[in-house]
Amino acid sequence: MEVNDKIKYFGDNITKNITLLEKYYKHKFIIFCQLSTLIYENLNCLLLGLNQASIFTTNHLLERMLKVALIEFHTKGYYIGNCELNEKLEEAKKLYDGAILNKTIMFAHEKNIILDDEKDRLIKLKNEFRNPYSHAQIAAIIKDVPSTFRGFMFKFDDVKEAIKNKKDIPAKEETISSYISAQYHQYDIAQIKAFDYFENVFEIMISIDIRYRQE
Repeated sequence: MEVNDKIKYFGDNITKNITLLEKYYKHKFIIFCQLSTLIYENLNCLLLGLNQASIFTTNHLLERMLKVALIEFHTKGYYIGNCELNEKLEEAKKLYDGAILNKTIMFAHEKNIILDDEKDRLIKLKNEFRNPYSHAQIAAIIKDVPSTFRGFMFKFDDVKEAIKNKKDIPAKEETISSYISAQYHQYDIAQIKAFDYFENVFEIMISIDIRYRQE
């Protein structure tokens, strides 16, 4: 792809996607303000149509936002200049920084940082996106794609010869595993699901942010 083609391709994507994403660029968080660069990079992926990259970034955002929330709630009321802040931060780091995602979801639920339905949504998102994409578990990513498809095998020289002699094209029908074209399926799935995944995580972040301010 030439430079001008790339400029047009990405320009067209920006024009197509900017209205949908504008409100997410403008949203201001309280406890998640430190994640703004990560959020903006994710939005830029969606803006440019880099949907697989968006899923990978949302995976990180999902894990990171829960740990940030747990730490912020743990240290609420302690500010820079307060001699106990570092002690509370060390406590939070030991409790949450090394925790696996399933644990952080449960911790956040136990502390009422997330509600029942949000816990269920996060577990579903973990199973549908974070686990299979982070572990490159392709069978889980393309689980809704038919396991096989049918195609034809042939040699180009034989085809040319058949056409030349006005004969039937010699081709053998084969059943082929979808796993062989898994990366293409992953690309197609990302076009459909990347924004919804980001939006789900973002909406839960908004709810957590509101609870923090109201607590």
